[in-house]
Amino acid sequence: MQTREVSMPAAMVVDDDGFLRALIGSVVANLGFDPVQEAATAAAAMKLAHEVQPQVAILDLDLGEGPTGIDLAHGLRRLIPGLAIVMLTSYSDPRHAGLSRQLPPGIAYVVKSAASTTAAISAAIDQALSGTSTPRPGKGRGEFSAGQWETFRLVAAGYSNPEIARRRHLTDDAVNKSVSRLISALGLEVTKEENIRVLVAREYFRMTGTVSERRD
Repeated sequence: MQTREVSMPAAMVVDDDGFLRALIGSVVANLGFDPVQEAATAAAAMKLAHEVQPQVAILDLDLGEGPTGIDLAHGLRRLIPGLAIVMLTSYSDPRHAGLSRQLPPGIAYVVKSAASTTAAISAAIDQALSGTSTPRPGKGRGEFSAGQWETFRLVAAGYSNPEIARRRHLTDDAVNKSVSRLISALGLEVTKEENIRVLVAREYFRMTGTVSERRD
């Protein structure tokens, strides 16, 4: 009597950090997905998706230079409409990364610090498979726009105002005013011993729960 082979659902993990990519891939494999393919960029992920047709994709929000995890999520949904997507990120809100584009519907949004266990990732995958979106917080009192968050993030990453202006395609004067408004909104008080940009960076990492970024 011949044994019937059981087809296992395929999954894909996309993260530009090789260590985290391998770690998350191992967790997903232990949940019963096979194969579990890995990619570091949006372009590589789209190519893999064409080939593998995964049932589940676990994406990082920040994929470095180029398309973001949100851009990739939209591309994958166009390619595979029923794909279950988990957005696994260090940011508690996409706006903290300076991103204003909306997530596709039916995505599970999970902060990495809260997804330290297999059970947490498993629950996020189950949520994505059910097509239920994680509610995202709206812009509340005292919060910033996506553009303001991007300036906030770049100051925290150590960029000067002229560098921020070039990266955001703004005038130096516009960035100077934006940074001044940011400092005022944060209510920072500076002494002679303190660097205002260091205080801004410290506040950014405190508010977002992220760690210091290394400059390009």
